[in-house]
Amino acid sequence: MNFKAKQFAKLALIFFGLLFLVGIWMGRRMQKEEETVPEGEKITVEDVEILLDALGVSFSMPVSDGAESPLDVSEADGEEDAVYFTYGQYEELCRQIGKEEWQLPDYSAQYKPEYALLKEDWYKAFRIFLAYLDHESSIWETTVFVLKIDSGAGEAYTENGAMQGPCRYLSAAFAENELQEMRVYMKGNTLLTIVEVLPEDHYLGSVWVMESKEGGLDCFYHQTAFFAAASGEASVQLPEREQIADLTFRNGRIVEAKERREKIHGRLLRASAEELEIEDYGSYSLSGQMEVYKLYGRLATLEREDLRVGCADTDFVIENGEIVACLVSEEAGADQIRVLLKNTASGSYFHESVGIFVDGEETRLRMEQMTVGERRTYRSVNLTDKVTVEMEGSTRADHDYRGVIECLRMEQGIAVINELPLEEYLYAVVPSEMPASYPEEALKAQAVCARTYAYRYIIRAGLPELGAHVDDTTSYQVYHNIEENGASTTAVKETDGMLLTYQGEAAGNYYYSTSCGAGTDVVSWQGGNGEDVAYLQGGRVSSAFEENGFDAESLRDEEVFRKFISTVHEEDLEKEEPWYRWTYEVTELDEEAFWERLRERQKASPANVLTRAEGDYYVSEPIKKLGGIKKIEVTKRGAGGIAQELTVEAQKGTVKVLSEYNIRYVLCDTKSAVRKQDESETVPKTLLPSGFFVIDAVYRTGKAGETVVGYTLTGGGFGHGVGMSQNGAKAMGEQGAEYGQILSLFYPDCKVTDAGTLREQYEDDL
Repeated sequence: MNFKAKQFAKLALIFFGLLFLVGIWMGRRMQKEEETVPEGEKITVEDVEILLDALGVSFSMPVSDGAESPLDVSEADGEEDAVYFTYGQYEELCRQIGKEEWQLPDYSAQYKPEYALLKEDWYKAFRIFLAYLDHESSIWETTVFVLKIDSGAGEAYTENGAMQGPCRYLSAAFAENELQEMRVYMKGNTLLTIVEVLPEDHYLGSVWVMESKEGGLDCFYHQTAFFAAASGEASVQLPEREQIADLTFRNGRIVEAKERREKIHGRLLRASAEELEIEDYGSYSLSGQMEVYKLYGRLATLEREDLRVGCADTDFVIENGEIVACLVSEEAGADQIRVLLKNTASGSYFHESVGIFVDGEETRLRMEQMTVGERRTYRSVNLTDKVTVEMEGSTRADHDYRGVIECLRMEQGIAVINELPLEEYLYAVVPSEMPASYPEEALKAQAVCARTYAYRYIIRAGLPELGAHVDDTTSYQVYHNIEENGASTTAVKETDGMLLTYQGEAAGNYYYSTSCGAGTDVVSWQGGNGEDVAYLQGGRVSSAFEENGFDAESLRDEEVFRKFISTVHEEDLEKEEPWYRWTYEVTELDEEAFWERLRERQKASPANVLTRAEGDYYVSEPIKKLGGIKKIEVTKRGAGGIAQELTVEAQKGTVKVLSEYNIRYVLCDTKSAVRKQDESETVPKTLLPSGFFVIDAVYRTGKAGETVVGYTLTGGGFGHGVGMSQNGAKAMGEQGAEYGQILSLFYPDCKVTDAGTLREQYEDDL
């Protein structure tokens, strides 16, 4: 080989050696780059767009600078439609909406523009976006457990909040994570995205197992029916059908199931937040996981307050001496009522001593003679005979009670309960609530109202912790204040079982003594209680509605109402009643007593007695000494003209009093007399007759300037003004109206329905 050939071979060897080394270096560099690609769960473009849209951010998603379009970026395992958000897109988003002071995370050392951004890195940045862009905190992070996904409806049924029904979901990832606990972002009642699926086991206590199938269970929990698959492990023993079970989930499958089979059945005598007392079994504590299921008709989850006191319609599931579930298995009747007989001397629910006389035998009970929890029952052997009850300081006109008397010893004393048929209860309610001398049709209207009122409390007890549906005072309906009367009893019998209903349910009916010629709505009275009360909107109580421009809405205006209340209207049904018009004059205002009554109401109802703060807004705080009163006026009226807001301006501050009850309380000085239109007088001890009045203040000029030293009220009506005016019913009865017509005037759109028919309609709906 000549010299040139040797040199060429040598150079070629060097060249290929260098090429080999470069290849090795490039390979190692590429391998190193591949190893530094961030690993973990990636955030999808869909989820980013969902969150930005929830924030109200308009962002046009750019295509990455890499060789591939982001629409082509997906998981290597073939997952469909997984389009991921790249770091290049993140940088553009930060550039468009971010600011330097936000200090958004810079991930440039970890990512190339075409790399998909990891979830954990995206959510670090998103929390900063939230802090600066979500001024109303409308988006929040929380933890949910998804029971079921309805992908067709786009709804997720979650453990928390499922009592209100399913919630909407947006991210497609939810459909892949049934029976999993996860951290999510929400806005309103909408699930936005999944931040993280949590690895911990999730426990559901007291689940109703509808069916046990091979490989899983059909379950019901928090208004949701769902299927739960078992993990397949041999150790998982599935419970039988129609039982209560505790279930533990891992990765969306049941890994442990404990069946709860011990049950007792009995009449529920008392239901507090801590325990239930069951006849013949005693009291049981409630488990923190207790669930209530209605098994008849349409399966449903109920609240503890829906348990029917006095009924034997429920099986109680027991575990370690606690009630873990209540299974309501049949529709209970509503023909028995339990009435708590209050201590009229002390105004409390409890008595120190009680005298019982039945079938010629006398029993004297004192609280120290009974043990706490002891219950004694007294009834006559004859159905038509009564039990006589003597209670300390009683002002009742009648001491002879139909039905059964129960005496329950509690910590505070003896609770006395009278259980009797609903219809017989009404015999003593109707004459106590309306004079028996009133027209027959008015008494019938009163009977229907009283029955409907009681029926609603039988369905959901007013005093479940004491084992009573109602008490015997004006807190519910007055019972036994007047002896039974033949006319009232006849009215009850001739309307036997009749209820006032609205859209197929017992109506929330109220009544009062006398109108001023107009009534109000339930919102003006007490703010409403969340139910549909379209039939309680107030209106004119007259034979000529809206005459002379006076209707419930126009009377909200101060001048219109002043003109209305200062005049007797010939068309008004109650124009002859003493309480139709009245005046109340406070000649010498006792400022200290006035402020004290304001403090009493502020303490009792802090949300309704407010003090003006700097900045012209009102806050709830204890009322301090504010000095002389410079002005006092009604600054807002409700339907029918009822006083809804009273403003008291003093030298050192201003107080606003809300709701007609509080206003009536504050303006009543307990000393001045109300003069009715028949010139008779009476001194109210707590409240003004009604909230339908105008106020004229009396001023005096002194060292502190002009201050209020008295006031005169020109008003009308007696009572809260919602529902049926009893004297209006009387006037209609005298004019020949039937009780159905009377009820239609005061409760428009309501119907008179037989209770039996109502129950049948309820079952048909189910």
